[in-house]
Amino acid sequence: MEKQCIVGVDIGSFKVSATAAKVDDNDELIILDSVVLESQGIENGEIININEVASILKECISNLELLINSPIKEVYLGIPGGICKILDGKGDIGLSKEEEKIEERHIERVLKVSKEDVALNDEEIIDIIPYRYIVDDDIEIKDPIGLKANRLESNTKLVVAKKPMIISRLKVFQSIGINIKALLIQSESSKDMYDETTYFKENTMIIDTGSDISDVAYYEEGILIDTFSIPLGGNIITKDIAFCNNINNKSAESLKKKDIDLSEMLISIKKEEDLMQSNIVEQIILARVEEILSLIETKAKERGYEIDSIVLLGGGISLFKGIRELASGIMNKPVYILNPKETLNKPLAINSFGIVKNVYNELKLNNNNNNSNEIQYDKQKEKIDKEDLEFKNARIRKRSNKSFVSKIKKALDGFF
Repeated sequence: MEKQCIVGVDIGSFKVSATAAKVDDNDELIILDSVVLESQGIENGEIININEVASILKECISNLELLINSPIKEVYLGIPGGICKILDGKGDIGLSKEEEKIEERHIERVLKVSKEDVALNDEEIIDIIPYRYIVDDDIEIKDPIGLKANRLESNTKLVVAKKPMIISRLKVFQSIGINIKALLIQSESSKDMYDETTYFKENTMIIDTGSDISDVAYYEEGILIDTFSIPLGGNIITKDIAFCNNINNKSAESLKKKDIDLSEMLISIKKEEDLMQSNIVEQIILARVEEILSLIETKAKERGYEIDSIVLLGGGISLFKGIRELASGIMNKPVYILNPKETLNKPLAINSFGIVKNVYNELKLNNNNNNSNEIQYDKQKEKIDKEDLEFKNARIRKRSNKSFVSKIKKALDGFF
């Protein structure tokens, strides 16, 4: 694997985080450091003040540069699932008699075809996620490179987002001179930190509770099926605490972070003890967390999810003690708290850490494919550009992102 620094960035309504990592001589991922700053200029996942977001992002990147003692010129940016929708794509191409085996170019071609018939309205496909290939209407396989074939089909999930949401983010990075190397839906990054043996056998719902919204992604045996969001997050808890105690939001936020055990409170209530004797802060937190989780459960049922397990990302409501027991009781499913050891000191950096891990895993997989002892394609016949091999089976991802970024940059030439 080519040695490089990988930087992941997450921009939320509550915080901006950036994580830097490098690949050592043993091809292992080494987390260098993370920076988390309070966010400004973004509400409900939408950038409402480009200058404010740019300012805080520049500070975040600059601080990270000082910590790792290295300049940062390009990053991978996470896109919250709540502002995306997932569409089905299907590609189908034929191979000529001269094309004996499936090569990289055939994968790129069939993935490109998979998005051609998709109707978009002021939207852009930001990612193509292949989950199945079919060779000669017979063999289903995840990686068909090297197989002899007359025909190749692909089943894909197309990640689609509104253009204004993406353009506003591109404007922010353009204004501070940082290049976005690729856009990644956040849930795809999160799943790389989850236990694969469980994840790929179950139907899993991933919940990421932010400041103003809670993003949800639903996977069936490792395949991204759907995303949605609800307009409730940690901010509503802070505001309620501030209002009921007649204090400012900063003081309320501090009270919210005190050591409160939700599971013990729930037991007390079930024993019919007087709720009013508990702390008003505890009452608010319990009521609002129950509301958020209940709304998510209701919407998941409405959308027909058949859930085996639930994952709460480290950060947000998942930091409350007893949240696992509470969430499991409300949703009647096993609940896991995703908080990798690398983020224990900075749990709010989990999203940017997930981006870094996701990129590393895909780079590593491509490197393994390219250096396999079993030659899967003739390098003498077809020279493959290394830059086009940055993502596992979806080699077209970077090209699609690059193409869209280039188009937007042209449109923004006179903006600044």
